[in-house]
Amino acid sequence: MGNRLLTLLSSLLLSAAVALMHCSAVAAVEEAEARSLAELLQRLQQERTQQQAELRAREQRFLEEQAQQKARLDRARAEKRQQMKTLQPLQDELADLTAEVQQLESRLQEQGQDLRALQGAFVRIAGEVHASLQQSLVVPQRPEREAELQRLSALDALPQIEDLESLWLLLQEEMTLAAAVSQYQGVYTDVSGQVRSGSLVRVGAFTTFTAAGFLQFIPENAELLLPATQPASRYQSTIEDFYRHPSTLTTLVVDPTRGALIRQLGASVSLRDRIEQAGLIGIIILVLGSLGVLLSLWRISYLLWVSVKVNSQLQHLQAPVEDNPLGRVLIKARQFRVERDENYQFKLDESVLAELPALERGQNFIKLLAATAPLLGLLGTV
Repeated sequence: MGNRLLTLLSSLLLSAAVALMHCSAVAAVEEAEARSLAELLQRLQQERTQQQAELRAREQRFLEEQAQQKARLDRARAEKRQQMKTLQPLQDELADLTAEVQQLESRLQEQGQDLRALQGAFVRIAGEVHASLQQSLVVPQRPEREAELQRLSALDALPQIEDLESLWLLLQEEMTLAAAVSQYQGVYTDVSGQVRSGSLVRVGAFTTFTAAGFLQFIPENAELLLPATQPASRYQSTIEDFYRHPSTLTTLVVDPTRGALIRQLGASVSLRDRIEQAGLIGIIILVLGSLGVLLSLWRISYLLWVSVKVNSQLQHLQAPVEDNPLGRVLIKARQFRVERDENYQFKLDESVLAELPALERGQNFIKLLAATAPLLGLLGTV
């Protein structure tokens, strides 16, 4: 307010100075034109009186404006004091609200971290469930659940209650279906590569078969494939029994490897197939092997019979008999002793050696067969 007052006073003084200068200029002109000094003096006095009156009028207006400004200033100060009295409670309330907002923001941040952790855990679990259920034999029976599993595993927002319930129901459905034997209409790919439809039977989460044979599950494209080779007939008979008596208790094949063991059983070669694969060389090996086995059995039985006779002769050395090698040697030894032959020792050795050919008969042929069979096997592989 003081600055405005000084500015107003300066303006008045400047106006007065300008007016005096103007009057002086006019006076100078008129002085030149005045006829006498008396007229000039009279005019100057009149102008001075007029200027003083104008100055007093301006000063009066200034004082009136100053009073008005002071009154306005007083009213503004009073209004300010009133506003300050009203503002203080609002400021206190604002401070309280600010503190409360900060607390709420802190709680929101903490809860937001928990919710983000919940979202991450849900997506991780949904992904694990998706990967696990993709390997399940239930997939061909319920292919429509794949879209829901993909949606849950790729969820980029906070999971809702419906999402949690959906994941729970999918797990519950998998456990329920995997614990039962289900017969349903489905499709599979046969040996020629054509897609067939028909009645499929799923034994829990282990084996799936149709009337044509056991099926292999391919998780990469969620397809059931009919292998070109099936297991032995004793396994195939379980399928026939099931379709022949579907309402009775039947023994079924369970493959815990989800088709790998059945595939290996189907790929295993039977003895007849191996003989056909071996060809002529295999037949020769089998014939020689059979001869070797028969000869070995004959020689083993003969040697056992000789062993029994020799053991019996050992119990009766004083009464030798000719049905065993030891008895025959003892009989010849007695003859040599009675004759008192000088070559007794040599003839006794000759008698022992004479018994060896009968005991070793066929051993060389068996040895030959044992050496020939591996060589023929190598020839067959070549």
